[in-house]
Amino acid sequence: MIAALRGRLLEKQPARLIVDVQGVGYVVHCSARTLQQLPSSGEAAQLSIETHVREDMIRLYGFRS
Repeated sequence: MIAALRGRLLEKQPARLIVDVQGVGYVVHCSARTLQQLPSSGEAAQLSIETHVREDMIRLYGFRS
């Protein structure tokens, strides 16, 4: 399970972002409120992660705390 990510924000889109953690890009789904609290693309960020595992996908949800 992934519980936290710390890395550089590569891309911010509505409802999701991509975090580069030592060369691996993680897609993290976030609320609009969480996205507003994060720094701009290219800057460092740290997120708490809730990992949801289903039969057909693994999805990461990010939170500031």
